[in-house]
Amino acid sequence: MDSRWRSVLTVAPYLVLALLVAFLVLTQWARPERLAPMLVLCAAYGLWVLVMRTLPFRWHDRPAAVAVFLAGAIVLNLLLVLRDGTFGFLAIATFSFAYSLADWPWELLPVAGTAVVAGLAQSSGFRGDPAGTIGTAAVILLNIAVMCGMSFGLHRAEKSLHRAAVQDERARLAREIHDTLAQGFTGIITQLQAAEQAPDEDARRRHTDAALALARDGLAEARRSVQALRPTALEQTSLADALSGVALSWSARTGIPAAVSVSGTARPLPTETEVALLRTAQEALANVERHAAARRVTVALGMDDGRVRLEVRDDGRGFDVVDRVQREPGRSGGYGLIAMRERLEAAAGALQVDSRPGRGTVVRAEVPA
Repeated sequence: MDSRWRSVLTVAPYLVLALLVAFLVLTQWARPERLAPMLVLCAAYGLWVLVMRTLPFRWHDRPAAVAVFLAGAIVLNLLLVLRDGTFGFLAIATFSFAYSLADWPWELLPVAGTAVVAGLAQSSGFRGDPAGTIGTAAVILLNIAVMCGMSFGLHRAEKSLHRAAVQDERARLAREIHDTLAQGFTGIITQLQAAEQAPDEDARRRHTDAALALARDGLAEARRSVQALRPTALEQTSLADALSGVALSWSARTGIPAAVSVSGTARPLPTETEVALLRTAQEALANVERHAAARRVTVALGMDDGRVRLEVRDDGRGFDVVDRVQREPGRSGGYGLIAMRERLEAAAGALQVDSRPGRGTVVRAEVPA
């Protein structure tokens, strides 16, 4: 349960009860024979909530304890309503407990019970004749239908939110796996293939060490991705410095010169925005390494007019953008563009890829600052 909602549930019953007690004392002060029993019932309701929910007892969340608490709260609320219909307002607190503590579909029982109490309070002014009895029954049934319908609606909404959260988490993990494990495996394979073809032992060792470093970095990033933490490159540095470090290590491994330029006034950015831009640069560089056969790469980061722009440009062989995007995810290059676009859209940004065979490639990302 959200901590703010938990705080509301902790305070609201006492606040509503205090207001009702103050109103009761003001209106019934001259009738102590009526006031005293009501105050006893109010104290019993407050103590019941205090002991059964507020005080830190370990058995609070056991199903049996929840059932006993809800039954007791409904009965005490009912006794108060039978003496004074104004205490129907206390059903607000009782409803909140029923909605939040009982599991579906069992929550319908305390919700319906509280709806009966609320209906009796609302019809407390009806006469005792047949018309009044029918009216009371109609009000009670209407309360049950409305409140149980609300319970059902909340349950459906919660399930929809849960499904959406699961889908979002799957998409996040898919992007993170692509950005960490897939890129790392590609680099490791490239280095091991280079080690097999190395002309001497020193070159072979250099490529092997690079493969081991990639494996360690990939493992660390995979662990951080599962835990939804910031990438290591951004942990204690700015986005501009992180991009420079990524480009430097990429250039050292591939032998392709990569120049990084930064323009505009640096400003703090949301973590999601920084991660999206860093992953976009990493994916663009990985694509250059795998496909472009480029001789030079430039990475430009610009910050101005409330926007942040990232551009990765290479002078490689280029490709047909429409054909690449239409490929199925999982085939070479297909998921990379999709993952970049999804990341940027999640940060309210956009991706543009300009490329033609033989003319190089430009990857542009833009997000709000």
